[in-house]
Amino acid sequence: QNIIMVRKTLIAIIMLLVSNAGFALNNNRNGLVAKGDSCVTENDYFHALDYFLQAQKIGDTKDLQMKIADCYYCRYQLKECITILEKIKEDSLSHDAFKELYYAYGAMENPSTQEIYGYALIRRFPMDSKILASLMHLIIDNDKYGTRQFQAVEFGEKYYKKDSDNVEVNRALAQAYFFSQKYDKSLNMYQRLLQEKDTTFSGLYYTGLCYEYLHNLDSAKVYLQKAVNLSPKNPVGMYRLGMVESQLHLNLEAISHLETAAQLYQPSPTLMRLIYKNLGQSEAESGNKAKALEAWKKALAYEPDDDITSKIKQISASK
Repeated sequence: QNIIMVRKTLIAIIMLLVSNAGFALNNNRNGLVAKGDSCVTENDYFHALDYFLQAQKIGDTKDLQMKIADCYYCRYQLKECITILEKIKEDSLSHDAFKELYYAYGAMENPSTQEIYGYALIRRFPMDSKILASLMHLIIDNDKYGTRQFQAVEFGEKYYKKDSDNVEVNRALAQAYFFSQKYDKSLNMYQRLLQEKDTTFSGLYYTGLCYEYLHNLDSAKVYLQKAVNLSPKNPVGMYRLGMVESQLHLNLEAISHLETAAQLYQPSPTLMRLIYKNLGQSEAESGNKAKALEAWKKALAYEPDDDITSKIKQISASK
């Protein structure tokens, strides 16, 4: 009986020691996590990562994995961040961790995978307007063949029914309408944004383009001029304004803006040809034959154009 009692006592002591050791380890792990969390509040992700990795050696959890992934994300170690988060089931990911996956793939210039995570995010968090607007722009930008613009429109319209005042989503919806060639709807949305004092270059520029494609060139000029005033170094705004002025036969203004566009643009053969073609047309209509010929010859230096060649022959024959 004494032997049995001694054995029971020894077992009890061992269990107590093991329990105390486990309690001490758990306390140590919790302390390391707390230190890591404290570092994160100070934006010190270097030391936070060290504390979290030490804690992970003692005991791992999904929450701790997401804390480690967050440190990697904030340190721009995106591959390490993705590697951790992709091993966690989507329904276990926090909202922030899910967004980090989405933005990490964007930063790594992998739009197709980013789009997949965007769809998954919106399924779980349908009122995340920031992600929704970003996803809509992503669809628009990566739709090489113009066959998926309707998806961006559907996302935007569905959200709009619940919240019609969200500026980011309304901007994206206006652009989705534009690239879907629904210029009336696009114009209405841009006008609404402008009424709410959302006067960005993009909003003014696309408002101008909507008017242009709806054959209201006078209004197109007004808004494109506003866009150029807001961003005078933007070549595309200057180019579109000059093109509209050329169509309106406002030749002096067209010449000024197209010449500026030519200086601002990174040489793109097609765009440079169109700029000098319209510049030459405006010069010809102003009676400046020599300058028209000069502009058209510059246009042909970028790309062949039968129409320009014909104009040169006509103007040369009339000398």
